[in-house]
Amino acid sequence: MRKIVTRTITAVTVVPALVAIIIFAPWCQHLAINLIAVAASVIGAYEAAALFAAKGNPLTPAFIPILGAALPLATYLRVCGLLPPGSGLLVLTALVSIILVREIFVAREQDFGQILPRIAGSITVLIYPGLFVGYFIRFSLLPNASLSMIVFLLIVFGNDIVAYLAGSLWGTGSRRILPVSPNKSAVGFVGGIFGSLLFATAAWFAVPQVFFHRVGIYLAVSLTVAIATIAGDLVESAMKRSANVKDSGTIIPGRGGILDSIDSVIFACPICFYLLARAAGIW
Repeated sequence: MRKIVTRTITAVTVVPALVAIIIFAPWCQHLAINLIAVAASVIGAYEAAALFAAKGNPLTPAFIPILGAALPLATYLRVCGLLPPGSGLLVLTALVSIILVREIFVAREQDFGQILPRIAGSITVLIYPGLFVGYFIRFSLLPNASLSMIVFLLIVFGNDIVAYLAGSLWGTGSRRILPVSPNKSAVGFVGGIFGSLLFATAAWFAVPQVFFHRVGIYLAVSLTVAIATIAGDLVESAMKRSANVKDSGTIIPGRGGILDSIDSVIFACPICFYLLARAAGIW
């Protein structure tokens, strides 16, 4: 019960703060919230690197997670018109090439066995979460960008909050949905879907322009984001299960690390952005 209270306090503190930043600091293509997103991607990358280290595959050099910030930063510069189209892909290709080429300089034969695990870990940390965070930054391109960001976050966090409360209060003894995440119950799964639909429906009546006044877009966004939110949580659970750790970090009370808090958000970002961008005719 104490964890439920702590997690609820964190949610009712952090979410309104993010909403306030989006609403009251929209200048420079939402520079403030996007800088927060970039910072979260760096911290999350370090937490992902720590998972590999816990598995016995520490990344070298240690600054590899910082390179992950290049992807959301490049996306922000592209959104601001300071980089040409396709620059994000160019940055990603350059970074992956650096990671690959670096391995040809391994000097000791006894270190050759670590080349493949190091490459796999470095590329994973490079794109997770940085590549996914870039899609949140792309929300700045959408019509009604501020409202779109807020509605998206509320749908995701609504899913997470209701799923956690339902699973904690009524999920005891309920069927587990997947072995990779034994704490996730069927009750929590249903509660999460309900939470997303509840917040999406409220948004439909309050700000239908986010969905371009089209019921089909509202349904597509609410359902796909609900499923992607759960999938994102399960993906990170699989990574933590492999590393045999409970949380990715301890930075956020009641939740754990940054990855524990943004795993669902970043996984749902691409599908939500592309659905809204398609509806807006910009993709």
